[in-house]
Amino acid sequence: MRKNVKPGMIKFFRHIRQSLIMENKTSKYFKYAIGEIILVVIGILIALQINTWNRQKEEHQLELKILKEIRTNLNLDLEEIQEDIEIMADINTACDAIKTYIKSQDSISEDFFLNAHTLRVTPHFDPNTSGYGLLVSKGIGIISNDSLRNDISLHYERLYSYYKRYEEERLRFHALHSEPKLLEHFTPVYDEKQKYYGIHHITQDGFSILKQDEAFNKIVSAIAFENSGVKNRAERVESSIVSLITSLDKEIKVLKD
Repeated sequence: MRKNVKPGMIKFFRHIRQSLIMENKTSKYFKYAIGEIILVVIGILIALQINTWNRQKEEHQLELKILKEIRTNLNLDLEEIQEDIEIMADINTACDAIKTYIKSQDSISEDFFLNAHTLRVTPHFDPNTSGYGLLVSKGIGIISNDSLRNDISLHYERLYSYYKRYEEERLRFHALHSEPKLLEHFTPVYDEKQKYYGIHHITQDGFSILKQDEAFNKIVSAIAFENSGVKNRAERVESSIVSLITSLDKEIKVLKD
């Protein structure tokens, strides 16, 4: 640490020490030596404090950067989960329409094809986690607000993971049950002009057979049941995202001031 002392000052102190020794002023020399030690200690403490301030400033800036990135990620997540919720609302509407149509109608229609195609849609939520990944790599303790730190951790580690399991269960149900039953009666036709890029076509004779298939009606009810469970969980995710964005905005404002 003494390297921080300017060479001129070192020569000045050395000159004083030598003068005192040559004049045989022992008591003054010891007083001077103690004074020099005190000055060196003060210099060391000041240097340590400056280093601490610089480190705290760097950590403060890093915390602000991470919180901003998490907020940006959550804004994108909010848009996606809200789109998924709208799709799941369409699926439930299609399920009701299909069951009503089968009971009340005897001929096929374009709307029936479109609703049948909607039954096979399975929205998938893919959250943006770059900000949280950066936080984990730097140490989650860098967030100074205890409550916010806990909320972020719960959101990413538990809520997102739990929602993913709901989606995976629906995908398994779709692969094992709903998709095979749909393909038993319908022919998928790709059409990029349609909302979900296709229709599920069925012939008039095929529709007559479908009306007698009680198992198909049960599958449609099961699709609505599975979809409603995922939709409910998605709405919880949406609520958590909105709440977390609000908390992040408040904390970012505090850190900026």
